[in-house]
Amino acid sequence: MIQGKSVINGKEVQSKNKASFFTYNAQTSKQLPQQYDNATLEDIDYSCEVAAQVFADYAATSSATRAALLIQIKKELEQNKVAILEQYQLESGYPDGRAQGEFTRTLGQIQSFADLLNEGSYVKAILDVGIEGAPDLRKMHFPIGPVVVFGASNFPLAFSTAGGDTISALAAGCPVILKGHPYHAGTSELVAHAIQIAIQKSDLPAGIFAHLHGESIGVGQRLVEHSKVKGVGFTGSYKAGKALYDIAQKRKEPIPVFAEMGSVNPIFILPNRLASDESLPVDLANSIQMGTGQFCTNPGLIVVSGQATSSFIDQLASEILKGEPATMVHSNISRNYENQLQNIKNQGVTIHKGSLDANCPALGVISAEEVLKNPNILEEVFGPFSLVIQCATTEELNTIAEVLPGQLTATILGEPNELKENKQLLATVQQKVGRLLFKGVPTGVAVSPSMNHGGPFPASTDSRFTSVGTSSIERWLRPVCFQDCPQDLLPEALKDENSLQIFRTLNKQLTKSIV
Repeated sequence: MIQGKSVINGKEVQSKNKASFFTYNAQTSKQLPQQYDNATLEDIDYSCEVAAQVFADYAATSSATRAALLIQIKKELEQNKVAILEQYQLESGYPDGRAQGEFTRTLGQIQSFADLLNEGSYVKAILDVGIEGAPDLRKMHFPIGPVVVFGASNFPLAFSTAGGDTISALAAGCPVILKGHPYHAGTSELVAHAIQIAIQKSDLPAGIFAHLHGESIGVGQRLVEHSKVKGVGFTGSYKAGKALYDIAQKRKEPIPVFAEMGSVNPIFILPNRLASDESLPVDLANSIQMGTGQFCTNPGLIVVSGQATSSFIDQLASEILKGEPATMVHSNISRNYENQLQNIKNQGVTIHKGSLDANCPALGVISAEEVLKNPNILEEVFGPFSLVIQCATTEELNTIAEVLPGQLTATILGEPNELKENKQLLATVQQKVGRLLFKGVPTGVAVSPSMNHGGPFPASTDSRFTSVGTSSIERWLRPVCFQDCPQDLLPEALKDENSLQIFRTLNKQLTKSIV
């Protein structure tokens, strides 16, 4: 049952803050009855202090113990699925298919990290031993400390309370202070309750997970400023992500902020492919409108050249005009979408839109020449929209690629011979992205070890890491080297006998062998 209270150290907090807030029915924009407390400075300090107090004990738990916790979290979520998804759909407006899919994805993520922990090699144990004239060196990764995670507005499950940031941090051995997103506070609280029950049943310290409500940006700011916090995970807008990053860097002890801040995910279509692939307009229109455009991998930019350009634009516009207005997660997001459309229209972009209704899919068209005069047109429009840039030549297409800022993804569609002839475009785009596609559309991010969901700034604040897939655990780990350390003081993963039977790099050879 939703109480509207923050939970710290396993207990509901009776907030002294008289200010409260509500969530809204996304379909009707009507206020939902439950009132939520805003976390106070005292609540924030307490959650961080408790997380710091339990960190050493939790970090010392075995990978098997943490894997068992994740499996228990998964079980608790499954047992509470009906209530969670009912609240999820109320607060997000997403249809049942999306709700079911995101719930399944969330459970799959949890299972993948449990599997990673049970396999054990994620600690990256490296041993250089028995080398004449050299010290005995053994290195592995350890958790960094308490982590603050911010729930994302557009993914109330998969990128929020029990999403990839939270689960990867818990898997690493880091306590988590979760700042719930105010747009879906009820969903967040229900999921947080499932996590707390799992922690209790796993006989682990209650303080390894705290759930804070808060509508004020001050809650997030204070969390990032707190000296006990050692890392931050964020998915959201550039403005909010960059603000948190700046706060973290101004601390006496700067800390990493792993912020995924969005992208226009450009699709470059080479002339022969544009002329020969009749399915492109329908496929792209579907991708643009998926989830009412509320995906961080939404194809917000399409760059084309060749004789088939006009025909392609007409067909794509026709498909977009068939689209119906759909619900967005919150009225604020909807208003921002309409404001952004008007803004780029004022900058000379031709807009194709089926109606004046809010949240209606739209297509923008502009020439490369105009874009190069005003690169600000390339900024993300969050919603069911894409901007088509008409290039007079493939050279102009390359120039557009050069002026693009960092992106989560880019797609290059071309016939095999075209791709070979445009290696410079490939090289340029590769430097701009975290994931490069040559088939299909970028919407949808597979949860797998090889996935990379990140990219050069401003797509994210650190292009070396991913926020999706099991590699995302690396954000919450740091290496420690033991030199000439006695066997009985070494962590199990570094001892001669390799009792954990994990893969280790032993004198430059990957093996499970003993020393």
